[in-house]
Amino acid sequence: MIRTVISATTLAAAPFAAQAQTSGSWEVQVEPTECSLVRNQQGAAPGLLAVRTVPGTDEIVVLVSGKDVPSRARDARFPARLTFDDSKPIEIKAAAMGKLASGPAFLLTGFKPDMLDGFAAAHRVNVGTESSSFIAFDVPQARAAIGALRKCVNDLLVDWGADPAQFAPGGTPPVALKPREAWLSRAQLMDVVGTTADEQIDDLFRVTVAADGTIASCKREEAKANAKTEKLGCAPVAGQKLFTPAKNAAGAPVTGAAAFRIRLVQQAKTERGTTR
Repeated sequence: MIRTVISATTLAAAPFAAQAQTSGSWEVQVEPTECSLVRNQQGAAPGLLAVRTVPGTDEIVVLVSGKDVPSRARDARFPARLTFDDSKPIEIKAAAMGKLASGPAFLLTGFKPDMLDGFAAAHRVNVGTESSSFIAFDVPQARAAIGALRKCVNDLLVDWGADPAQFAPGGTPPVALKPREAWLSRAQLMDVVGTTADEQIDDLFRVTVAADGTIASCKREEAKANAKTEKLGCAPVAGQKLFTPAKNAAGAPVTGAAAFRIRLVQQAKTERGTTR
């Protein structure tokens, strides 16, 4: 049985799979705007399993790698499935990420936030397609590992201005009233896009949520003072009631924190932007 040790380590921004240790233990990796839970599986079927989330969003991605993972052209995309024990498979999307030391790697997306509840209760995780499974992981002490990941998320949100009372038993964080994709109009999104000539942008905006659910402050991560992109991304949400308020254990509203992304892919003179 692999001994499980849960730790938190501050790391420089880099691909999280490349930073995983080889001890076979769980490891929580903390970056300025992300939390990752990583496990290297050793033994007869070595592999890498990692979960990354951005605090204050519904964004959860999973990376899997192993010698039995099929090789595909980098960036190739296809439907996939992730299964906890004998539960109903979760239908997701997979994208090939090249090859790591542990073998070919896939990035899995399309998860809902309650995926972490299923993970916490699991003993085994299987990943594959509708026709076959190509890698499986034993996940001992998964509940403690997911608990450590959630603590990382909560700690970052507190750093961003959230009242810690909402994370105590009986408290609740703010809940978005509409999808983040609807926060900016197409015209507002294109205004943000117009601030850069880069083929791709991926900007994270952090917001604090007042006790009435309105956006009290907004900041683009790593933005320079008075940056135009920050102004154009924040202006449409400032003062808007976009959340139900966070509450403490007594049910009193408290300050919350959240985040959203603006992504741009520009190809052949066609611009496509989204918020999420």
